[in-house]
Amino acid sequence: METEDFLDEDFLRKLERLKLLAGRVIKGPHKGEHGSWRSGTSLEFLDYRKYQVGDDFRYVDWNVYGRLDKLFLKLFHSEEDLRVHILMDVSRSMAFGQPPKALVAKRLAAALSYIAIANLDRVEFVSFADSIGESLGAQRGIKAYPSILRYLTDLKPKGETGLNTSLEDFASLCTRPGLAVIISDLLDTKGFKKGLEALMQRKFKTTLIQVLDHEELLPSLDGYLILKEMETGETKRITLSNDLRSLYRKKMEQFLDEIREFCLTKGIGYYLLDTRIPFEDFLFDYLSDGTLFK
Repeated sequence: METEDFLDEDFLRKLERLKLLAGRVIKGPHKGEHGSWRSGTSLEFLDYRKYQVGDDFRYVDWNVYGRLDKLFLKLFHSEEDLRVHILMDVSRSMAFGQPPKALVAKRLAAALSYIAIANLDRVEFVSFADSIGESLGAQRGIKAYPSILRYLTDLKPKGETGLNTSLEDFASLCTRPGLAVIISDLLDTKGFKKGLEALMQRKFKTTLIQVLDHEELLPSLDGYLILKEMETGETKRITLSNDLRSLYRKKMEQFLDEIREFCLTKGIGYYLLDTRIPFEDFLFDYLSDGTLFK
């Protein structure tokens, strides 16, 4: 899988709009507000960005202006930056679908990480299946983006799903709680609630993004079928009729309602991503209010 499968240049330009929207939320002068940026000798220089209407001229780098005749702001990072933890489900069930759920999840993770590092937040990645897998330590600044893409490219679906065990282990091992963004299909017969509760107990601000293929939500197949469970390899022969499809859809809606109600009760942000929905539409319709980075 090539890195261009994630995002093209046109889409990166669109992400800049999300960066600006989120920036209005996080930028502030008071100690303790996450991701604050301002100039000062006690802060660490991080990056440059182009001047935008309304920016404070005190942060313009006049030496750069003298050389390039263009306005750029110097960005500094204080220690109270938000730590964004992106937890990626890479179990075998994520390989299902057209496009595969794993690819959609990677594109989403690539976009969210771009927005976060563009807002000067630190981003960490952890993959999981039946247990915690490969991780990528704290990344920040746009210069880190190629490393993030390489990490995501190398992730391959494997193993069974162990949501509770993986999330509980992560919650106990992580030394810097912050924002936890979980990207998963949540298809785990052992459930998911204990893992999410473990994150809440450690004071993580938690967002759950459930990625499901359209056929998992609204199956269209008919007749005699041999179904194979992707994680265990178990097969089952069924005759899929209208009545059976209706029953399946009812059970699926009950499952989704259970997730929504649990997340609402616990104060967890919840989004459902149907892989048939254009990726860009999901991002801009559901995430452009900047609440993911509050």
